[in-house]
Amino acid sequence: MHNYARLSIFGILALIALRVGVGWHFYMEGASKVRGSGFSSQGFLVASQGPLADKFKSLIWDHDGKLRLDQAKMNGLLDQATERAIKHFQFTEDQQNEVAELRKMYFGLDDKGERWVGKLNTVYADSQEDIFKFWEGIHRVEEMKDSPTWTQVSSLRGQKEKIENDRLSAVRPALSSIDAIWNQYEGELNAIASDVQRSQSGYFHIARPGEGLMSARVADQVIPIFDMVVGILLMIGLLTPLAAWAAALFLISVILSQMPGYPGSEPTYYQAIECLACITLACTDAGRYAGLDFLPWSWWHNKHREAESLAST
Repeated sequence: MHNYARLSIFGILALIALRVGVGWHFYMEGASKVRGSGFSSQGFLVASQGPLADKFKSLIWDHDGKLRLDQAKMNGLLDQATERAIKHFQFTEDQQNEVAELRKMYFGLDDKGERWVGKLNTVYADSQEDIFKFWEGIHRVEEMKDSPTWTQVSSLRGQKEKIENDRLSAVRPALSSIDAIWNQYEGELNAIASDVQRSQSGYFHIARPGEGLMSARVADQVIPIFDMVVGILLMIGLLTPLAAWAAALFLISVILSQMPGYPGSEPTYYQAIECLACITLACTDAGRYAGLDFLPWSWWHNKHREAESLAST
C-alpha cells in the first residue's frame, strides 16, 4: 500500500527552511536584547489587555505604584534595609559611620529630626501635586473595578482604562526617579563593603515586598537567554520538539496578554503565525531532517529494527 503520509523532498526542504528561519528569528531577538542591555518586559506587561491583564501586570513589582508613592513606607523600608545591610556585611564602626552619612544623604531627617530631607524625599516634594492627585483618584478607580457597569460595557471600560492610565502617567516620572534612587542606594551600600566582605557575604539586595519568584525582573534576565537557546536548538535541529513547544508556549503567553477580540488589545497576528509554525516543527519532529536529532532517531530506529528481526526468527 502506498504511504501517502510520507514527505516529499520539497516538503522536507520546507521543514528545514522553516526550522532554521524560526530559530534564526528567536536567536536574533535574544542577541539584540543582550546587546542592548536595556531590555525590560515592563512596558509589554503594563500594556496587557483582557481578562488575564491583572495576572500579567502582577508580575511587575508594585505595578500600581502604591508602595513607592507612600513616602513614609518607602523611608521605613529603606531604613530597615540599611540595618539589614549592616548585619549582612558585619560592618565595622568606621563603615557604619559611612552608612550613617549615606542614610542622611538619601532619606535622613533634618538636624531637628522634624522632617525628611535627602535625594528620595526631594522627589516626593517635587512631585507633590501629582502624587496627591494619584491618591485622590485611587478610590474612584477601585470603585470602577468593582462596578459591573464599568467593566462589562466596552465604551465605559475603555474610559476606565484611560482614566487609570492618565493617573499613572502623571506619576511615572516620580516612580522612575524613585527606582533610580533605590538602585543607587543599593549600589552604594554594597560599595562600602570591602572585597573580603562582599566575597564572604555576597551582594546585598534590598528586598522588594510582595515580589515573587516569577517577576518582571527575573523575566528580563531569563527571556534573552531563553530566546537564544531556543534559536540555537532549532537551527541545529537538537531537541527540536522540546525547543519548539517551549517557543510555542511562550508565544501563546504573548497572545493571551493581548486577548484577541478584547477592546483595546493590540494585534498579535505575527506571534500567532509563528506559534503555529513552532507547533508544526514540534509535531513533525523536524530536527530529524538535516539536524542533530537524526542521530538519536537513527539509533532508536536501528535498535527497533534489530529487535523486530530477532523476534521474527
